[in-house]
Amino acid sequence: MRRRFAVLILCLPVATPALADTEFRIDCGLGAAGCQAAFEGAVEDVAAALNYKALGPAEAGGITGFGIGAFVNYTPTQNEDDWRALTGTDVDVVGMAGVVATKGLPFGIDVGAFYTAVPDTSVKAYGAELRYAILEGGIASPALAVRGALTRTSGIDDFDYESYSVDVSLSKGFTVLTPYIGAGYVWAEADPRGDAAAVTGLRKAEVDEQRLYVGLRVSLLLLELTPEYERVGDNNAYNLRLGLSF
Repeated sequence: MRRRFAVLILCLPVATPALADTEFRIDCGLGAAGCQAAFEGAVEDVAAALNYKALGPAEAGGITGFGIGAFVNYTPTQNEDDWRALTGTDVDVVGMAGVVATKGLPFGIDVGAFYTAVPDTSVKAYGAELRYAILEGGIASPALAVRGALTRTSGIDDFDYESYSVDVSLSKGFTVLTPYIGAGYVWAEADPRGDAAAVTGLRKAEVDEQRLYVGLRVSLLLLELTPEYERVGDNNAYNLRLGLSF
């Protein structure tokens, strides 16, 4: 017997038609083992899209520093067969779009947060970071920082999702350009509940992936543009931030 239930996934508003809707139907006709494996594959793609994004160089913002901006993430799926088995739909891309803010504190510490909401639904994603500049950087020296971050979602009836990440980043400014590079790990889990667990027997899916990223901050007075490429496990992710810093 085939059982179906709804799952909500955060998707870019500009994604393919298959992603224009945020509600998909999961078909567990594969059986318990096959459905679990497909669920775990789909969560790998979601984790690559929803982990906390760097979106900036390693240098400390300073006690008076403040930045705010809009960002988008575009992550092509690597487990299309799993999505098709779960939803009966060809899902090519997952991602998110939202707002992000950072604030400098004393002693080379920066804090940041992001928020995004899926239009016409109750689904939201939000996260926070704490970053410490081991080397704050200067005219002749690079900046080196370590970061810890988390992401969570709310408004999804069928499962709870959260991810944690740690990374080390290095950057060096050259006039209006500041390239940066970083590496770390992402840990994520999606824990089915309600009908998602009771009807289908799905269990918690966990992801543990290496993360690499490289980006470029382009500063024009207060305006900043930051394209970033990210590799999480087997997934490529493309991030872009447009914002202001003071």
